[in-house]
Amino acid sequence: MWKNFLRVTIRSISKNKAFNVINISGLAIGLASAIFIILYIITETSYDRFHKRSADIYRLYLDGKMAGEQFKGAWNSPIFGPTFHEEIPEIENYCRMDFANNRLMWVDPENKYLEGHIMYADSTFFEVFTIDLLRGNPATCLDEPNTILLSESKVKQYFPGGDPMGKSIAMNNDSTLYRVTGVVQDPPRTSHFYYDFICSYSTYESSRRTSWFNNHMQTYILVRPGADRQLLDDKINASLIENIRPQLVEFMGITPEEFMEAGGKYGVFSQPLLKIHLDTGIEVPSDIGFRPIGNRSYLVIFGLIAFFVLVIASINFMNLSTARSLSRAKEVSLRKVVGSDRKQLVRQFLFESVFLSLISLLIALLLVVVLLNPFNSLVGMNLEFGDIFRWYMVLSFLILAILVGLLSGSYPSFVLASFKPIFALKGNASAKNGTTWLRNALVIIQFSISIIIIAGTLVIYWQFKYMTNKDLGFDKEQLVVMDRIHPLGTGQEIQTFKRELTGHNSILAATNSTGYLGATNNNNAYGIKGRPPEEAALFFTYWTDEDFMDTYRFTLATPDSRYFSREFSSDSSACLVNEAAVKKYNLEDPLNQAILNESGPSEFTEMRIVGVMSDYHFLTLKHEVGAQIVILKPEGWDWAGYLTVRLAPGKENIAAGLKHMEEKWKEFTNDEPFQYFFLDEELDKYYAEEKRTGTVTMIFSILAIFIASLGLFGLTLYNSQKRIREIGIRKVMGATESNIVSVITKSVVYAVGISIVIAMPVAYFMMQDWLRDFPYNVGFQPILFISAALLAIVIAMVTVTITSLRAARINPAIALHYE
Repeated sequence: MWKNFLRVTIRSISKNKAFNVINISGLAIGLASAIFIILYIITETSYDRFHKRSADIYRLYLDGKMAGEQFKGAWNSPIFGPTFHEEIPEIENYCRMDFANNRLMWVDPENKYLEGHIMYADSTFFEVFTIDLLRGNPATCLDEPNTILLSESKVKQYFPGGDPMGKSIAMNNDSTLYRVTGVVQDPPRTSHFYYDFICSYSTYESSRRTSWFNNHMQTYILVRPGADRQLLDDKINASLIENIRPQLVEFMGITPEEFMEAGGKYGVFSQPLLKIHLDTGIEVPSDIGFRPIGNRSYLVIFGLIAFFVLVIASINFMNLSTARSLSRAKEVSLRKVVGSDRKQLVRQFLFESVFLSLISLLIALLLVVVLLNPFNSLVGMNLEFGDIFRWYMVLSFLILAILVGLLSGSYPSFVLASFKPIFALKGNASAKNGTTWLRNALVIIQFSISIIIIAGTLVIYWQFKYMTNKDLGFDKEQLVVMDRIHPLGTGQEIQTFKRELTGHNSILAATNSTGYLGATNNNNAYGIKGRPPEEAALFFTYWTDEDFMDTYRFTLATPDSRYFSREFSSDSSACLVNEAAVKKYNLEDPLNQAILNESGPSEFTEMRIVGVMSDYHFLTLKHEVGAQIVILKPEGWDWAGYLTVRLAPGKENIAAGLKHMEEKWKEFTNDEPFQYFFLDEELDKYYAEEKRTGTVTMIFSILAIFIASLGLFGLTLYNSQKRIREIGIRKVMGATESNIVSVITKSVVYAVGISIVIAMPVAYFMMQDWLRDFPYNVGFQPILFISAALLAIVIAMVTVTITSLRAARINPAIALHYE
């Protein structure tokens, strides 16, 4: 029986090549799209699962509230790990981490490399995490200060063809050398942290600090199997409260209970390792050693797109198979006459459907293999070929193809098997099957989904363009940021270097600051003169020189405000705040108020407010403008920070300015690497996730539209074939081609119109829900939804008109002789 099914299927495919090419193409594109998205979802949800005890590993994060502002981030004090491990039985082990970048490293002084992914970790690293140590002793390799592990790929770079064990590697201009005690595997691509080197955490002086409020690094804990997480968090916070009590009383003069009664909050909680990659609610101090955080809502969006594309492809298959059913009505009737029963016919047609689906799967897998690298490059993903051919993936794809084949072929199979021989043999196969309403309903579903995807794509793209083009309140163009300037030395030497730069006519201004605009900087607590200590205020803090405002070109909010000036020696104890701070902390007369900066236990330095800055976006547009304070950076500081240079407009000035900067840099630093970035390009990187989402949705919306158009082609072709004799009679009676096209396309126009009515409210509510994640968004833009509707109409009309015109141009004699 199955051999006969296969023979009939192959014969049917060979007789209807055009139909089957379209059918297979639609399903192949739909399956390939689904496979791409499934690979993406699997990759995003598989982070950190390679650790043997991944379910027992947690990262500690701080959840607090101060001065009415909440903060939640994976930053800890170095004292957290050892204290909690000692006091809480459920904690079996711990590992602390910190990261560094922009380190000049070398074995041979003639070959120096600038490195950016340096991890500092406790000696317990290999006890907590399942990372292979290829050479060395995992129990002792990170015990001593100034020991270092090289990743497998870095061994080839620093010790080509040699043995690195026991040898030394230099870092920056420090006279201390790091001794190589091991070779570690490169970080797995699904690890949320990554590294090129791992140094012993005991090398850091801060690892021995005992302050409970010095939060800047990460702590991971390994808990005993079966430990209750809620009980664990309760014990952690009980320990925290008792340990911070003496320091809180010493520095703020209040107890933890008084702090909380005043509306404050300071707690430490556990974050499961397996949830870190997709948890956007917890920030990290920097992205130096962490892969970009995924977004669970995007997984839902892409999952829905995969489902919708498959639905559209399946509907397309149904419509095309049904359109083809007229040509097989007599075949079905003859089979019934010679003894075939309904079940046998249904099995035959379902077999054909599944067979076509499996062919489509093979083509889809080939498309994925061919297009995977270009797709990765286009959307910035790291999907791999190996994931496609894992046994469970292959089995999943086979099941998916069979299900799609069964579901897609069920409707046409039952329709074909239901033809009554008497009607089919008389040439009236469609007279009694009564399925026109269902085919139109399927087209409505197809185009409703397509319009939703089109509208969503337009909104995502518009939001991305809005964020990259919005006025930030300062001029981000022509700004070059030098992010590794510590080789220049102290603040005085940096100022000397800066004056040398600004003497060139291609450089308009330059400034030295601890942070550049657009990236987070310190968020510190201050007092406000005349208010009780518990009413502390949180400010995003920037220490700058006098040229910061001229370089970034933001404005002051009041006529009496001024920026720092060398003419005022008192500015060393002055500050500026922004409008958001004035509003948030109710600074009614800000220029006659002072901010208190803690300089020791119960000791404060008074900083007079000399200006109020207009609100500008010193963080990304994913954050609301918060309270900001700017303080004059002492020239004697060894905290180098950043040097931002404003170049004159024009390509020739950019080239000349960069050349001058590099020449002066080499002159001042004895050939240190010259490192910089353009600020506007750096700010655009912060919206990489939105750009990637927009690109992915655009790709699959185009595919969805293409497949839906094939469905329309099938329905129009079906209508044309069904009414071929009617078309001939109409032409004999004088109907023009436009009259016939109008008659054939009328039902499709109605279907698309209904699709628009259904899709628009759904698209609106879905996209408004997505936009709520952005404090600054495009809002409701009717033009985007109107554009989506018009695009769907144009695509539908072009598809239908082309097919209808072909039917309308048939010779009436041939049409009347049809069948």
